[in-house]
Amino acid sequence: MAGNVAAKEMKIAFVDVQAVAAQIPQSATIQENIRTEFAAKIAEIGQLEKDIGFNIEKLRRDGPTMSEKQKQELTDKVQQQREQYEATARPLDEQIRARQNEERNKILAMIKTAIDVVADREKFDVVLNAGAAVYAKPEFDISDAVAAQVGKAK
Repeated sequence: MAGNVAAKEMKIAFVDVQAVAAQIPQSATIQENIRTEFAAKIAEIGQLEKDIGFNIEKLRRDGPTMSEKQKQELTDKVQQQREQYEATARPLDEQIRARQNEERNKILAMIKTAIDVVADREKFDVVLNAGAAVYAKPEFDISDAVAAQVGKAK
């Protein structure tokens, strides 16, 4: 004998977390802050790239008229600059990537909090990431409401 089961319709929504992250003002602010934070080191690496290029061009252009000693000194200088570039650029890339990940996690936490607020306010039982839904009607998309909620949080 089957028991009496009360069926309740579930209220489901979806949110495009990546789109929300891209449209909230905090993301642009964070990217600008990271650029500012690393601007001096990025400029230093840019100058080093120019110096390497200049010396390689000088070696190519003036090499035929240089003494062997001058050519060797310039070749050694280029090699030293390349080593300095490698020693500086790779760690900087890693530092920038680590800071971006750290800030991305903060953004995702803000978005998760906003999803919770919107879902609670709108009485949703389930909220899916848009990528998890094979199909969903546009009226079930709460991405704009979530972005607005994140905007309120500051």
